[in-house]
Amino acid sequence: MISHSVPTLDPSLAASAEERSHVCDAMSGVSAAPSQKTLTDRLSVALMTPWDQECGNAEYAKRLAAGLNVFAAVTPCEMVNFNDPDLEYGRLRRRLICRREVRAVNELDPDLIHIQHEFCFFGRRIREANRNFRRAVRSLRKPIVVTLHTWPWGPSMSRIRPRWLRWLRTAQGNRAKKYLLRTLKQVDAIVVHSKDTYQQLINESPRWKKKTFLIPIAVEPLNHKDVTPPVRKRPDEHWIILPGFVSRYKGHSHALNALSLLPDTYRLVVAGGVHPNDKTGHDYWMQILAEADALGLQDRIIFTGFLTNPQVQAAVLHQADCFLLPYDEVGQSGSAVLADALAHFRPVVTSTARSMFVYRGNLDTVGSSVSIDVTDAALLATTIQRCVELTPPAPLLMRRHQQAVHQKYSLDQTQQRYQQVYQAVQSTRNRS
Repeated sequence: MISHSVPTLDPSLAASAEERSHVCDAMSGVSAAPSQKTLTDRLSVALMTPWDQECGNAEYAKRLAAGLNVFAAVTPCEMVNFNDPDLEYGRLRRRLICRREVRAVNELDPDLIHIQHEFCFFGRRIREANRNFRRAVRSLRKPIVVTLHTWPWGPSMSRIRPRWLRWLRTAQGNRAKKYLLRTLKQVDAIVVHSKDTYQQLINESPRWKKKTFLIPIAVEPLNHKDVTPPVRKRPDEHWIILPGFVSRYKGHSHALNALSLLPDTYRLVVAGGVHPNDKTGHDYWMQILAEADALGLQDRIIFTGFLTNPQVQAAVLHQADCFLLPYDEVGQSGSAVLADALAHFRPVVTSTARSMFVYRGNLDTVGSSVSIDVTDAALLATTIQRCVELTPPAPLLMRRHQQAVHQKYSLDQTQQRYQQVYQAVQSTRNRS
């Protein structure tokens, strides 16, 4: 499934002889351990995650849990998003809430604990989040798997100006990173969504190869045939869809600048609403409207608002002629929105943010999307128009590569990879 030197716990997928040996040892340990749970004796997993919230992590967790339930009894354990502007909790209250969440998990007495890690689930700022995360890891009593959704210490730091501020931010970032690494040393397995994040983590701690796993977000089409979308495309229109929450790093300004250079038959569909926990979301919304007004694009933009039903969302997205993801670099390990876009077999144009290359690491998937400098409005408009209107073979190549993405990163494949991770953690604990 995954090439490169990334442990996947499948001997046929490991890239080196050393990794194949590790994989075979882990899998033989799973079958040999007398107390190891099997498919007929399902693991109980406490999934620490936001669940009853409007956020991408909650949607991801629900899809993941659906796959994990094939072999494990998954119990979601709600985590508070401390970036919620309606929650005016002080630092001590936030610490007590984290402690309460840990206590609730320990009372469940699961076989394994799986934490969906975002800094905002443990504090308002990275320093506070790191401390509460360390306390949580030390207090949890069972094997721990951590999925890192964000690794904010990438090369984007080098673009900060002036120089003194870059040095200050780098020093602060290095201190926070070392603190987090010391905590991750205590967990049993780490999951990341991109090879880029995997490589950065291994560069920091080379000994962690055996417990760090690359599992991209699943690309899984949703059945929407019996669903009526809230907005419909006219036969003479071309829809460029920018899906997901309306957040500042999503690059809507780049989309508007490109739309102004495209023919009048092109429409920009903003398929999502302002994130309820985004304090600056309303200001950003007004900025988008003002920019659209200045460019005279009011009648060429369609806002759907937040689409709460996944099937309804899929029905809207399936009308796309092209998907556009002009994201800024924010350190995401992967993008659930990119996974959703690839599920519809349409051209996908993205920025050069590192999370946009997650599914392009194999020779048969490298053409599944197009990544360009989205700040160049003319280039972006030309690329979109070429993807929408160009005759084969270019679109056929992209479709063929997207089909390979579906085969390699389906929900079934993701479920199997997580099952192997869980079994490896259990077998390691049994042997120790």
